[in-house]
Amino acid sequence: MLQIYKLLTFLLAFTGCTSLIITGEINMLMSLPGIGILPGYFRFLKGMPQAPKLAVSGFSLITLLVFSVDSLIISNDYFLAVAHLTIAFQAIKSFDLRDPWDHLQVYFMSLLQLIVASELTHSIVYGAIFIFFLIAFVTAMVFSHFIREGTTSNTGLKKPVVFISVVTLLITAFFFVSMPRMAGGLWGKAHQKSIKTVGFTEKVDFGSFGDIILDPTVVMRIEMKAYSKGPYYWRGISLDYFDGVSWKDTGEQRENIYRAYETDNRFYIRSFDEENAIVQTIFAEPIDTDVIFGLPEIAALDAPGRALFADGSGSLYLPAKKGRRFNYTVYSIRDMPAFEEFSDKYLQLPDGVEKILRLAQEIALTKDTHMDKAGAIEKYLRENYAYSLSRSEAPPGVSPIEYFLFNSRRGYCEHYATAMVLMLRSVGVPARIVTGYTGGEFNEYGGYITVRQSNAHSWVEASINDKWHLYDPTPPGTADVHSQFSQFLDMLRMNWNRYVVAFSPKDQKKIIRALSMPFPLPSIPALRFPGNVGLLYIVAFMVTGLSILLIVRSIRLRRYNLITGRYVSLKNLLRKRGAYITPSSTPSGVMKEAMRLGVDTNIIEFIKIYEEHRFGGRELGREGRAIYERLGRDIKRQLKG
Repeated sequence: MLQIYKLLTFLLAFTGCTSLIITGEINMLMSLPGIGILPGYFRFLKGMPQAPKLAVSGFSLITLLVFSVDSLIISNDYFLAVAHLTIAFQAIKSFDLRDPWDHLQVYFMSLLQLIVASELTHSIVYGAIFIFFLIAFVTAMVFSHFIREGTTSNTGLKKPVVFISVVTLLITAFFFVSMPRMAGGLWGKAHQKSIKTVGFTEKVDFGSFGDIILDPTVVMRIEMKAYSKGPYYWRGISLDYFDGVSWKDTGEQRENIYRAYETDNRFYIRSFDEENAIVQTIFAEPIDTDVIFGLPEIAALDAPGRALFADGSGSLYLPAKKGRRFNYTVYSIRDMPAFEEFSDKYLQLPDGVEKILRLAQEIALTKDTHMDKAGAIEKYLRENYAYSLSRSEAPPGVSPIEYFLFNSRRGYCEHYATAMVLMLRSVGVPARIVTGYTGGEFNEYGGYITVRQSNAHSWVEASINDKWHLYDPTPPGTADVHSQFSQFLDMLRMNWNRYVVAFSPKDQKKIIRALSMPFPLPSIPALRFPGNVGLLYIVAFMVTGLSILLIVRSIRLRRYNLITGRYVSLKNLLRKRGAYITPSSTPSGVMKEAMRLGVDTNIIEFIKIYEEHRFGGRELGREGRAIYERLGRDIKRQLKG
């Protein structure tokens, strides 16, 4: 039984270190000391001597010095330095496990590691590790208690371990569901690295844009009601000025959009009919942009955060989103109005595009309307050029778009979109380039659309008849299809992020409403006023804590055998009569305190029988038990008298 207890200590230490490693955020070089856990616990499990205290102290001092350098120079992040420190201390402690207090230090360090890891990752793997840790921790504490009481040989531990584990998981789930959600991380800032976007960019620069890598990293998952008019274009931002090499946005200063506090607390960009709106709930991964994505045109937004900004081109920016896993709902309308006063900037052309102008005029020569001209240019680009993930370098002095149109005739979406915008402007059609994501893969298991880095795309918006019309001149590429097993795993990740990581006050209210049926609760003030919430949870913690203590005490008393139960009962009575009895008091110490209070020599025989039974393995027959109980009754009469 003691060997199992030792193994549990190793598992808890290993679990704590693993929870940090799986985050992918820590410096592996700084984590190398963690390898010492393996030889340390091997020696511990084999019962080999522990390391000299001088060596343990020396390595601890060195670790603290390294921690100082790590937090200031190597990681330059106090939080990550603490993670590295805990791994090193776990390794050192594996060579210094001498008494029960040392095991508790390992448990505490492992718990601290899981708390740190929760700030570094929201992976579903972390959830599995947390549940395993919780069960192993409860098991270790139960073993520790019964080993200290010396009743492991006479006690079945399976039932108390299972019972307490289930109760602990239920209480954890209760507080997870009921505790108020907190914005930001535990330490006030996010420590997760945001995804570096590939393909989507707020600036298209042909002079420095390298080969595109098809990155399968998920950037967002989208739930929406049936919307038949695909394909989907998740609009990000638009760019209007082209200098021959790069695009930029010259839009007006961003305007602050305020919430409709008096009604539904929603951000309204423009008025719309909600019944006819296209509703998309977007679960965004932490990416390095504050741009809001959605089907054009976004008319309203439900999202956390205090500030939403909009520019004159219909792009939306929410600072609270950047670098965080973020959920929001957008309401889109199908028609995007264009304003005449801004049309001039959408006709701007750089110098040296005469060949492009002539080509555009040839294509649109027989077309009368702007709509026909745009359709003809889009068709020409789609049918006469090839899609390629790699770009060909244009010779010095030659425009990259001119080289694409008249020489290489191969390119990626930025080439096609830029070429079409320049050609449209050449024939008098106001146009702009738009960047975002297109399409996505429908997940059969979860009923949502998965959008990846590889879905990053650029397309065209042309102002025709006072509306912006979407055109995509890029020839279709090969669709990236993932296996059903991959989709199933992604569905698990989606549900983990949706119902655990992103669990919100709105979800809490839904659960409370569901549980309150058929007992309607029209008003719950505690959900509105922070003071009441605080009081509610203080009371809940006190009641739950008391319940746990009563459960553990009940299990403990039921699990004692006759001999140990009478001994524990005597200790409690002596303590009530003023004896100095602590959890670490030895039987001889208990005997001295009893005699100090006037108990006669019966206590000597009583303690002798207890020690022979617990430490000597002596089994008492019916007569021996009767003697032991008689001695106990006599001692209690003396103490009560």
